[in-house]
Amino acid sequence: MRRMALLGLIALSGCGGAEVVARDGQGREVASAALPADGHFALTYRHSVYRAAAEERFRATDGGFVLDSIASRDGRVLDYYELDGTRSREGSLWVLRPDRPARFTTMPLAATRRGQRTLVAGTKHVPLYGGPVHLRLVVEQ
Repeated sequence: MRRMALLGLIALSGCGGAEVVARDGQGREVASAALPADGHFALTYRHSVYRAAAEERFRATDGGFVLDSIASRDGRVLDYYELDGTRSREGSLWVLRPDRPARFTTMPLAATRRGQRTLVAGTKHVPLYGGPVHLRLVVEQ
């Protein structure tokens, strides 16, 4: 059993062709990107209230993905999430690492032109806006 769990984690870490996929309300694939070997990916967007660039950083796990951190040049964006966690600076960015990272098997999101939500996996940047607004994000093998 332990061996199977380890094999699942190895597959999700990029060796088995895992990818992050955005699907529309009918389940059709709108966009996707292969996960890098470390399983990390991000959603970048322009915050609708503060109009500041922001980044939600995730890590693929066995059975879904986890929100590792949130980053923005504007610290108010981090306040907007109302999460307990550790704040630090990474160059010009404020970064929040939640005390209890949110875990997802699927995550609904809105992809408007105004927010310019973009999927980032490795060096690939995939705009999610310009098509269906209501999407759900999943990690698939």
